[in-house]
Amino acid sequence: MPFFLRKGDTMSVQQIYIPLEGRYPIPHEFEADTLPVPRGQYSVLWTLRDGDLTAAEAMVYLCLNHGSSWSSGTTWSMSGPHLSKILGVGMSRRYVRKTLANLSDKGWIKTVDKTNPEGKVYRIRHHLCKYQDVPVNKNGKPLTFAVPRGPGGPLERCFEGDISWKAALVWIVLKLRSNWKAHEDTAGQTEMATLLELSKRCRITLRTFNTVIIELMKAGMLERMSSKSKLAIFQLYPKPFPGQTQTEPIREEWVNGKLQKTDDEHWYSNNLQYRCPLEDYMKIERRQRDGTWKRVSDYHRAQVMPKSICSDFERFVVLHCQIQRSLQRKD
Repeated sequence: MPFFLRKGDTMSVQQIYIPLEGRYPIPHEFEADTLPVPRGQYSVLWTLRDGDLTAAEAMVYLCLNHGSSWSSGTTWSMSGPHLSKILGVGMSRRYVRKTLANLSDKGWIKTVDKTNPEGKVYRIRHHLCKYQDVPVNKNGKPLTFAVPRGPGGPLERCFEGDISWKAALVWIVLKLRSNWKAHEDTAGQTEMATLLELSKRCRITLRTFNTVIIELMKAGMLERMSSKSKLAIFQLYPKPFPGQTQTEPIREEWVNGKLQKTDDEHWYSNNLQYRCPLEDYMKIERRQRDGTWKRVSDYHRAQVMPKSICSDFERFVVLHCQIQRSLQRKD
């Protein structure tokens, strides 16, 4: 299953960062990549906060979302035993099967293929409501927020066994209510809240929540910025990558009914972190911290890079080549 990291996999990591006043090292200071997670009314985290989903159901849903195509909501093949293995302690095979059945009964997932020997294929609902009721942003797209993916991401560290599944869930819930504007001094910091309020959002007990916070601190994924006598403010890691000045004359043009970024030499992903030449979707490059571009490895393309970006690049390159050949025939 290409989207889950397993023991023994090698992956480049950032240099360990030790805060001046921190107690634990921060293995991943900045996010490497992100994946979209639904937010707003009718989303899974909204329903979790209202108490209509359990913490385990929300976490299994987030795993399915992590391993799915955003455009269609269809997951890769996965089995209950594999989900049980990567989620670790507290997620037995029997419990995972029960949780998947509950998500199906509540309408969050639907089994679309049972024939694959590697596991079932599911289709997930991003917002559990009628189409006209889906909350949208100013551009008319469904509301989402970005969760770090790849090295240092909460789900990846859970799959690797570095943190528990409850710790990954708490981190994602904290991320939902945080400032993720890279150019601000408070980038990656959560809103003020009581620990009791935060534990209720995660549907876990206050005692468990406190234990999870300590676990995340030891894992280098958060620091408490406020004193214990005041409302809690946490600094999350990995935090948003610092903003960079865009030097390429990138513009948007309509390609087969979709806006695509280009500089007349490359196609760019929407987050401007990936690009490929206009006529070769296999030569994908990724933006580095210093603003330069570096060719991605086959491993990165298969395990880390969002599949939607690969498919978009392939579609646009094929269409571009078809248009070029058509123009040459006319000449």
